[in-house]
Amino acid sequence: MVRTIYLCSLRERVGKSLLSIGIMQKLKKIGKKAAYFKPIGIPKSAFSSKADPDVGFIQNTIFKTDLPYDIISPVSIPDCYYVDLIDASRKGENLKKIKDAYEELKKENLDYIIIEGAPSIKKYIRVGLDDLSVADAIGLNELVFIQTESSDKCIDDLFFTKKYFEYRAMKFKGVIFNNIDYDYIARIKELDENHIKRYGIQILGIVEKSIELLSARVSEVMYAIGGELINDATSSNLDNRVETYIIGAMNTQAAQKYFRQSKRSAVITGGDRTDLALAALHEDVSCLILTGFIHPDVSVITAANERNIPIILSPSDTYTTMRNMMRLKPGLQEDELSLVLNLMEGSINWDILLK
Repeated sequence: MVRTIYLCSLRERVGKSLLSIGIMQKLKKIGKKAAYFKPIGIPKSAFSSKADPDVGFIQNTIFKTDLPYDIISPVSIPDCYYVDLIDASRKGENLKKIKDAYEELKKENLDYIIIEGAPSIKKYIRVGLDDLSVADAIGLNELVFIQTESSDKCIDDLFFTKKYFEYRAMKFKGVIFNNIDYDYIARIKELDENHIKRYGIQILGIVEKSIELLSARVSEVMYAIGGELINDATSSNLDNRVETYIIGAMNTQAAQKYFRQSKRSAVITGGDRTDLALAALHEDVSCLILTGFIHPDVSVITAANERNIPIILSPSDTYTTMRNMMRLKPGLQEDELSLVLNLMEGSINWDILLK
């Protein structure tokens, strides 16, 4: 009989796709056949395509299959205008699509199905397509909760969610703490002994935060801000990681202190700040982002080419550029799949999760 692991969360952007990928890799490693299922996909555009990029990535890497996309992700709801694009009158139709697709997937002689839930358990509740409604419709009564809070607030989230599950007659299989600060891991173990176990909640794993997996590539930053690479000679370094962002709005002497303290930084400044740009290029910088579409002095381009550092010209002002960068959700690359498994393999209680 196929076993199902349904991942859900109270908050958005907790790493459910990454965890799904890690679990599927582990199952493959131990000789189990697993499938990926995302009941509600989230396309980037409201009208041009219904494909969810996370589903597409998983289809092209760890879950290569001849099954139609509609079986893997039967319902598509874009974030943009989703309140207008879907209403409660279609609840039965959409739940039927999800149930039919899930039943088709179960025919594939599988050991496990990994379900990536909605962005949060609150999402789509207005139209009856929230995670608990979907789980109930496909015959599941147990979900795995993902928590990313590296503070004692996590306890309130856990107990609220468990009480809510009980109110909805849904079981709480356990919690995976994901993307947790190293300094807080010991505190979670302490809370487990003194609080979490008392309420019958199992910790299924504690996955430490990975700067490498969380850091965007220069190319991703460039696309996020609608920027343009102006020194093509450095295009090979568009895959460089960006770990920190520095806004260069101070004088050069003050800025140098921040440049020296940071690693793999993206420095954002005006194209007319030649002094600050040249100072940044002598430190550990992944890229230089010049705002206002102001082209830099030729000396800046020459210095960047010598150090093979990309210069990206942003069409927006500094505030808008930074805002667009903060909205960026770094995508996982195929060459990083082994990092995901290595990160998770010793951090998850596989015996409990997979039973």
